[in-house]
Amino acid sequence: MSTDLVALTGDRPDIVAVVEGLAPRLKMAVGAQPDGCRLYDESGRLVMIAAEPLLVAVPGEVERLLGGQVSVAPPVWWTDIRAAADLPDAHQAARACAEELVARHGGTVWSGAGR
Repeated sequence: MSTDLVALTGDRPDIVAVVEGLAPRLKMAVGAQPDGCRLYDESGRLVMIAAEPLLVAVPGEVERLLGGQVSVAPPVWWTDIRAAADLPDAHQAARACAEELVARHGGTVWSGAGR
């Protein structure tokens, strides 16, 4: 099963810059796409996908989408991050990406593991 994370940030994050910053440390390669970023391991396997951030401006929408597990005041930038299920380091790479987004732009990380 894949790992789903959501980075909820106060500012619009530069997802490409964050993933490119993590790639050398994780010894991985970046594939920038118009709809976000992909991170690949040394053998070319897809490790994680970080989608283009979306602005959520409707009060209560984040809580509705995440089942009331997170409470944030809009507007907030929503970035989906999905780690591959079959790679041992994928979850750590996705978690590092989400935490770096929040460290740079403020906010919180939600993990789908608690569902």
